[in-house]
Amino acid sequence: MTDFTLAVGTHDPHGFSAQGEAEAIVYAVGYIEARHAGELTDRPQEVVTLMGRDGLVTRPSERIDEFVKRVPGDHPGIDPSRFQPGDANTPDCNGD
Repeated sequence: MTDFTLAVGTHDPHGFSAQGEAEAIVYAVGYIEARHAGELTDRPQEVVTLMGRDGLVTRPSERIDEFVKRVPGDHPGIDPSRFQPGDANTPDCNGD
């Protein structure tokens, strides 16, 4: 398991673990769509940052709307059929 940190705009960063970078991106997109739907609609220019142990996963200063549209198809190793929008109900996300 690798630790990742997701930051959206000025919200507190969200830490979580994933098997690898591809799984982290799938989780991050689901989390953004579930928890930050307002930013996607009202403030798509908000910057999203996803960091892993090896550094930055997102593009520098990547807009939240660009990240969600670009992923998962643009990232090697991600099976688009696994992508479930809003799939953020995990123990890492809701504190269970």
